[in-house]
Amino acid sequence: MAILTRPKLTLLQWLGYLGLIPFILLPLLSATGLMGFGPALRLFQLYSALILGFMAGVLWPVLYRPRAARRQALVAVAFPVVSFLGFALMVPARWLVLQAALFLGLRLFEYLAGVDRRYPTYYVVLRWQLTGVVVLMHLLYTLAW
Repeated sequence: MAILTRPKLTLLQWLGYLGLIPFILLPLLSATGLMGFGPALRLFQLYSALILGFMAGVLWPVLYRPRAARRQALVAVAFPVVSFLGFALMVPARWLVLQAALFLGLRLFEYLAGVDRRYPTYYVVLRWQLTGVVVLMHLLYTLAW
């Protein structure tokens, strides 16, 4: 009888899944009344903007190719800039939708720019999983608004 063993998670997988905790925990704390809606939303927004900027920033070394570097770097930088401007100028409900679109857009940009071909399959799957949860949590938080 063969025993099925589950492969061990890599450090990147652990970090990715742990990074979802604030995206899930803050709306739950707010929904259960353990944290006020306003403070939880602000922390959610701050964390979301931070993670989007981080994810866009880590693309720079991966995207660096002399011919396409300028255009791709400008696109990668645009995601956190648009997020920041939206945060400053939009009501939270609209910003949450914008932020969900930015996370999905960043993931699609990674795919279209060929980043997926540079990473192992498990990482590509991880990125889609994480992006899916993050987008879903933004849209669910929008419904609570």
